[in-house]
Amino acid sequence: MREHLDPVLESTPTDGRKLYQTYDFDEETVRLAYHYEVDPEFFITITGGEWNTYSSCIWEDGFTMTQAQEKKLDKYAELMRLKPGDRIMDVGCGWGGPLVYFCHKYGAIGHGITVSPMAIPVAEARAEKYGADATFEVIHWQNLPEVETYQAIFTDEVIVHFEDLGGFFAKCHSMLTPGGMMVNKELHFTHSSHKDWADSLSQHINKVYAFTGNYRTLSEELRLLDENNFRIKNVYEIAMDHYRKTIDDGWLKNMRDHKERLLEVTTAEHYDDFRKYLKCSLFGFRKGAFGMHIIASEKMS
Repeated sequence: MREHLDPVLESTPTDGRKLYQTYDFDEETVRLAYHYEVDPEFFITITGGEWNTYSSCIWEDGFTMTQAQEKKLDKYAELMRLKPGDRIMDVGCGWGGPLVYFCHKYGAIGHGITVSPMAIPVAEARAEKYGADATFEVIHWQNLPEVETYQAIFTDEVIVHFEDLGGFFAKCHSMLTPGGMMVNKELHFTHSSHKDWADSLSQHINKVYAFTGNYRTLSEELRLLDENNFRIKNVYEIAMDHYRKTIDDGWLKNMRDHKERLLEVTTAEHYDDFRKYLKCSLFGFRKGAFGMHIIASEKMS
């Protein structure tokens, strides 16, 4: 996968390296998978903890990575109003950690979707380990059936990859039962002036995403939810210090501590690119370019 797309990335013209690129369906699917379609051990090792959430955790003094992951996931469960028997969907389910956690702890019935086939066996093995009622599928969100099925749909730092975010919210509206909850966590620009990603550090982040970056301001996401008939129930802000700690004390430390093994499961170039990507992200956080929020909204009929 990576070898196939690398020439495409390197030959992408300058204008195609900025945010908000539009691709046809097949190219978008391949590009979305690019960042994640590597040996799962790479991400499992870097994210750490029991649930391997590839997103900011929520920390308290003395927390382990697992505890910080669970603190964030419990907040999700609260915002989803999760109860036993609820059917929930994880869009961009990664290696199954969050969905399995919700099914195991809260008695939900879960379905996770991804465009990364390599993640599925890991997610299925996790569900079996915990006896969780969770299934997983390789499918693009645009191909999901528009049937009222779920009491909640959630994403965790995934919608940055969706150029047609309004279309995604419309799709989710069609799949939620009346009063169902849509819960998203994402980084948001603190001002629209940050959207010009012409500098080299920002360009590197978007290259690692295969140029599928679509960061928005908080107000834009709220507007799109409103336009697609969602009622905003909660906007929960997470201080950026939590992300800095997740990356500095967690992911970058894990990369240093396990460098030898990581270089066995990926290339030196990929390892270096990923490490630089994390450091570029920290630089953006220090500049105050981003805030971080979990948005909980309710389907209106």
